[in-house]
Amino acid sequence: MAFGTWTDGNQLGATDVNTKIVQCLFVDKTAHETVTSSETIQNDNHLKFTAAASTNYWIKALIIVDGADTGGGIEFGWYGPSGATFDWCSDALGDDADGFGPVSRTRQQIGNLPAMATNGVATNLIIPAVGVLKVSTTAGVFGFRWAQDTSNATATRVNTGSGMIVTKLV
Repeated sequence: MAFGTWTDGNQLGATDVNTKIVQCLFVDKTAHETVTSSETIQNDNHLKFTAAASTNYWIKALIIVDGADTGGGIEFGWYGPSGATFDWCSDALGDDADGFGPVSRTRQQIGNLPAMATNGVATNLIIPAVGVLKVSTTAGVFGFRWAQDTSNATATRVNTGSGMIVTKLV
């Protein structure tokens, strides 16, 4: 059975397709993490990995959050090695004065910190994010960072079950 044809007329076989070795890593959150009454951005304890120098990665993350149904919310983003770039977007619900705003699909960069409202304790919401990390000549840790969007006595929490799929691009 042919899968296609090369420009020289020879047929592609199953062994000719997808010959690159793909290296994937799954990073999972093994414990809940909370922030209470603080807008100070902190690096997540689990959602991180060590990126190699001069390497590109495709990152897909699903971050499970909960928190106060009014106030609190979450401000989130990413950090990385010196000189790295991370162009990403998220379909997370925006945050506005009336609660949930429109879905935000604006291109973000490493260091940007968009915000999202939360919808109550134990009412999980998902922050999906996808992007391409380009590491320059300095290796280092890449990871998720976050805080409450507005300081609130009810904890904002990033929950177990959150994770990242990291694919090394060759």
